[in-house]
Amino acid sequence: MNLEFIKDEALRQRTEDSIEYLYTLYEESKGDDKNDLYRTETYRVIILYTVSIIEALLFYIYERKGVVIMKIEHKERITLPNSYKNKTVGGKICVLVEKTTEKTESEISLRELVNFLEKKKVLKKATVKKLLNLIQTRNSVHLRQKSETICNIQSVEKALDLLAYVLIQAPRHLK
Repeated sequence: MNLEFIKDEALRQRTEDSIEYLYTLYEESKGDDKNDLYRTETYRVIILYTVSIIEALLFYIYERKGVVIMKIEHKERITLPNSYKNKTVGGKICVLVEKTTEKTESEISLRELVNFLEKKKVLKKATVKKLLNLIQTRNSVHLRQKSETICNIQSVEKALDLLAYVLIQAPRHLK
């Protein structure tokens, strides 16, 4: 797969290496000498890694598009004396400065990024649906999740198909 559309050489190399690693894991998981636990754990790693690659690509597109996700921050908060109480909800009354600033990449969740790119007409509704399903699958296979979701070959192949689709479509969003 040609990744020349990724102008950041370090990102391109990490992406190429990660895709090669995924392919190796996928092929190794097919071996007759592998037990079910090995396959399930390998599939889990493939899904986690696949989502990580897609996330990096989407953030790269986001950055190159020059669009930003904003947040509202509250600064210089002043609480009025106790004699000023809100009679409807109760509680203290405060005065503050509201400031809109750009979210940093670490403040943007993948789900938020996907939805934002859909609103900006970068991602199609069908692609967004697939991405959100993959994110849900990824979230269900984290070690801390109490979900009984088991990774299988079908979920891995859907994830890899989506990765291939994103890689094929990405260059057109960078023009």
